[in-house]
Amino acid sequence: MLENAPTCVMVADLDLKIVYLNPASRRLLQRVEKHLPIAADRVLGSHIDVFHKDVAYQRKILANDKNLPVRANIPIGPETADLLVTAVYDGQGRYLGPMVTWELITEKLAVQQREKDLDSTLRGIFQEVTQHSQTLAASSQELSSVSQQMVSNAQETAAQATQVSAGAEQVSRNVQSVASGMEEVNANIREVARNASAAAKVASSAVKLADSTSSVVGKLGTSSQEIGKVIKVITSIAQQTNLLALNATIEAARAGEAGRGFAVVANEVKELARETARATEDIGQKIGSIQGDTEEVVNAILEIGATIGRINELQTSIASSVEEQTATAGEILRNVGEAAKGSQQISENMAAVAEAARSTTEGAGSTQRSAVELAHMAQSLQRLVVQVDTSDKQTRTK
Repeated sequence: MLENAPTCVMVADLDLKIVYLNPASRRLLQRVEKHLPIAADRVLGSHIDVFHKDVAYQRKILANDKNLPVRANIPIGPETADLLVTAVYDGQGRYLGPMVTWELITEKLAVQQREKDLDSTLRGIFQEVTQHSQTLAASSQELSSVSQQMVSNAQETAAQATQVSAGAEQVSRNVQSVASGMEEVNANIREVARNASAAAKVASSAVKLADSTSSVVGKLGTSSQEIGKVIKVITSIAQQTNLLALNATIEAARAGEAGRGFAVVANEVKELARETARATEDIGQKIGSIQGDTEEVVNAILEIGATIGRINELQTSIASSVEEQTATAGEILRNVGEAAKGSQQISENMAAVAEAARSTTEGAGSTQRSAVELAHMAQSLQRLVVQVDTSDKQTRTK
């Protein structure tokens, strides 16, 4: 029966000498012969000591049947053999020696190791998948919370952007109104500038005219002084004429009847001299008045000229200031125009922001729905991992 058994069988006596090998053992020994300490055909009849390093320990175990059965794995080169040592008894129950049934389990161990490695790998994968699914669930919850916050923030942003856009439009309208007002102010300033320039020209002409009038009045004063001199000469002549007429009257009186006609003429000349003196005195007084008035006119004209000069200076200063104000108003107008453009741009940008916020709200809502689906997927994945792990444990138990 042992001859046809597929299991390798080896029997030794009490001296541990190998006394039997079945064909399966011989075939397997030949297979691993190059890794044996002796040739395969010499194993039968040899002691099992050749297969052990600690001979005394092995003999101690195998010498007492109470130590049996015993099982061990021993290496044979790259192969591994599974040995089961049992006791052989005779009909009276006496211990005859050990019997070894053995087989090469290298491939079996490799399969077991692969299964073990696979099991370890699968366990690692399951643990990692479990951790990832838990992380995924937590992340999906966080993503859902964040997406809700994003929806709230986006709605708030959209509302604020709408308000800012409305405010920017109002600012734009106000700035445009200011720009229109500044255009009117600028036009008024330009009109004032033209009027100030014209007034400056008129004041300058008045200064020149006052100077010319002052010169003419000055000449009139000079002529009055010369007339006064002539009047003095005429007065002197009238006095001399009066004196001569008096002398002629005296001489005519001395001449008697012959000088009477001459006396009449002398009286007339004397009367004429008196009238001339009175007229000359009257003219002199009037000339004096004219000279006084002329001097006052000259002084007044000088004061008028000085006043007009100051007015001219003020008009020039005003014209300069108006020019500066015109330039400033122009600059303000340009700045207001830029501000109007900027406020219009702000309004357009805020409208775009509001639109983007609305798009963000829609995107956040989609993200929130995706987060919920992701949480469901994570829960399903966790259940699947638990089912696979349970099934694997049940399979290993069987």
